[in-house]
Amino acid sequence: MIPKILFFLSLTVLLFTPLISQAQTGSTGSDSPAFNPQLQVYGAFRPVFTTVSTTERDGSSGNVSAINARLHLGSRLTFTPDFYLQARLAVRVADNQGDFSFVFQDHTPGSGSYPAGTATFDEIFASYSITPKLQLRAGRFQGRFALAGFIPKGLDRYYAANLSISHTDGLWLRWDVHPNWRLHGILSRNGTKGSTHAARSPMSFQPDGARLSWFFNAEHRNTNGLWVQRELSVSHTSDVISEGGSLKGYTAITGRAMMRLPLSPAQGEFWAGGELGIVPNAPKVETVTGGISSDRTFIGGAATGWQVSAYANEVLPRHLFGVLYGETEPHWLVSSSFSGNTTMAEFRHRFIISSTLNFEWRIRYRTDLYKPVTASESRKISDFYARFTYRF
Repeated sequence: MIPKILFFLSLTVLLFTPLISQAQTGSTGSDSPAFNPQLQVYGAFRPVFTTVSTTERDGSSGNVSAINARLHLGSRLTFTPDFYLQARLAVRVADNQGDFSFVFQDHTPGSGSYPAGTATFDEIFASYSITPKLQLRAGRFQGRFALAGFIPKGLDRYYAANLSISHTDGLWLRWDVHPNWRLHGILSRNGTKGSTHAARSPMSFQPDGARLSWFFNAEHRNTNGLWVQRELSVSHTSDVISEGGSLKGYTAITGRAMMRLPLSPAQGEFWAGGELGIVPNAPKVETVTGGISSDRTFIGGAATGWQVSAYANEVLPRHLFGVLYGETEPHWLVSSSFSGNTTMAEFRHRFIISSTLNFEWRIRYRTDLYKPVTASESRKISDFYARFTYRF
């Protein structure tokens, strides 16, 4: 564990020592004033009360309530206006957890998040602005690409929702290629036991060809008018599905958009939007979930997922209201927000108490999209949470 942390820090120092030296002597020549390094400390604390009621496919049912909390404690050391180092400690606890441990590993569970009772560094990276329009990050970071709104959920790369602790290890290049367009390219490394982003069974990262994943995103930067968000993403990992005696890759293509509705409330505004995703080379449903045949899916040979959401933002001062509905087919395997073979409906309300503190509650209902023929009924999960988020 400690050697892995030392490896990250050593790699950062080796890659960026010339920039650190440049910052200490002046960035543009001997006559230029030196930039004094600046340290910023920040964080967030989120206590959450949760209750979950579940009815399983065999008809059995149960209810679990818990008090959870997550702490983020981070720091940023800025050496020049163009270069900084950043690290963040993430701790997750619950009153019903098992053992508590500090981990530093190259994968998370398939859901894309560490469980309660875990502490780790979910950020350790260096950021360098190569030009005013081109930025590079190297190390462990948060690459979050969700549907806009205060119920952020994503069909592909979305990290640290609610109590989650997750990250990506690799390189992230962001390019403002045009006044209206920004491009993101992420190359991430996967461990042999899994990926740091969500990668659900039967995805396996044992083959050598699965060591690297890549992710591309194009986003429209003009968010002041009708459109709040317009994005297109593509991600790919090779050799992660074993099917028919051979290995195949997994490619997810997603598009999301959010717009301001042309309404004229006395104050605030209304939003509506959605996200649609397809995996053209998805494994067969039978490979993923027993009792469901591929001929029941929306597009034969492909996996689809989608979500829609709508918001009333500050129509009442400091209050946000939102609703969301989404579906993912059984062989949609790369979302931390949606497990496969799931429908989800959610209502959420946020009260902005101050610039650093808010209160939020939600009710959510999930059930099977397709009932397996081997099940007596569909699985049903209803849950409620109430939480505070304090940022400092």
